[in-house]
Amino acid sequence: MIPIHLRNVPPPPETFDHIEILSFMAKWIKPTSYLELGVRDGSSLWPISEYCEHCCGIDIDLSAIRFPPKDNITLLQTTTDEFFASLEPDNYFDMVFIDADHSHKSSLKDFINASKYIIDDGFIFLHDTYPYSETMIDASINPSLCGECYKTAFYIKTHFIEDFEVITLPFNPGLTMVKKMKRNKQLIYL
Repeated sequence: MIPIHLRNVPPPPETFDHIEILSFMAKWIKPTSYLELGVRDGSSLWPISEYCEHCCGIDIDLSAIRFPPKDNITLLQTTTDEFFASLEPDNYFDMVFIDADHSHKSSLKDFINASKYIIDDGFIFLHDTYPYSETMIDASINPSLCGECYKTAFYIKTHFIEDFEVITLPFNPGLTMVKKMKRNKQLIYL
């Protein structure tokens, strides 16, 4: 029997559209405040914004945005580090999507920063965490592919397990869902 992770190899660029998963989750979560790190052309931010009261998109270059302005979307052209340094301490997000710099160091830093601003039972999603081959992680071949984000997913699973539930969906290029939980309180009615 072929292992599950090899059944779609070589896969298309994406074996499942991560935007569909994120949109489904946003429809269910109904975020009051959504944060997206790494907006690129806006192809994930705009569909997700349909389910959110307010969306904030961060990118170092917003020139590729291909969607019209919306009242519930704020776009900031800055680095993620500068954004978090300027964020007020009482700002919280229900849902965060991290898809900015694909290095392990930067994606981990983005996760740690976002984890300070996520509500209890809120979700942080990391893209590009299940590369199907070594070419997907080699930034010299294509820096827009997975990079070392998979290392960040492993790191979270081993170092933040007391505070977060973590699952990586094995669809190329991978999506990791991280849910902040109240300590020892997985069931809401306890």
